[in-house]
Amino acid sequence: MKIIPLVNSSFQTLEHLINVQELGTWEWNIQTGIVRVNRFWYAMLGYDEAEPEMSMQLWQDMIHRDDIESVMEAVQEHLAGRTSIYRSEFRLRSKEGGWVWVEAKGKIVEYGDNRSPLYFCGTHTDITSRKTEKEAIEAARNDFRFLYRNTSDGVLLLKDGRVVESNPAALRLFRCDNESQLLHAHPATISPALQPDGSESSQRADAAMAAAAAGEETTLTWEFSRMDGELFRADVSMQSYSGAEADTIIMLIGNAAM
Repeated sequence: MKIIPLVNSSFQTLEHLINVQELGTWEWNIQTGIVRVNRFWYAMLGYDEAEPEMSMQLWQDMIHRDDIESVMEAVQEHLAGRTSIYRSEFRLRSKEGGWVWVEAKGKIVEYGDNRSPLYFCGTHTDITSRKTEKEAIEAARNDFRFLYRNTSDGVLLLKDGRVVESNPAALRLFRCDNESQLLHAHPATISPALQPDGSESSQRADAAMAAAAAGEETTLTWEFSRMDGELFRADVSMQSYSGAEADTIIMLIGNAAM
């Protein structure tokens, strides 16, 4: 039986993993400045294999100007021995001129006699989709925050059935001097005990919040009580708020008389 040397087997396994995951790999000879990358690295950026011929300077020139400082800082930290693994996320310019987000991981694999780094190797993984999705979520949150602060409708954010945040319109609507007057309030505590139809405010509010938490958009006409005791009616919509932590419900209070 032919025995395959362990080192050859390990290299074959590594090559197989690279091919399966289509990992872009890079090797940097620190002494010569020569950088070698594989075909997946080129393909990631839309290039044919070995086009262009890579060097450390060209690689730096391809990095987005807003990212270059943090990238090179991470590189220098690893070269100085202050990190066990080099990690960084940044944008590289593609052949078509767009930007590809990559996650870089690497490690010095060979040192000289005086412990000076000789070879630095690692991988680049395309994380553009993840970054784009994250940016889209962040943009949606920013849009919500703008509307939240500037809408004329009152908005209450509820968690575990209690108010955790209120917008300026809600403070005006309830005639609050400050937000603390609404914080931790259950919807029933800022309402009369009974709604105009005779239902108990606490039970009806709990049922509405449970429906909203289950993914249902809940609408109802509700009677509230202002801080000075005056009652007012409003159209209320409740739904789970995907831009916040789990179990957070947004309550929109509209068409209310001031």
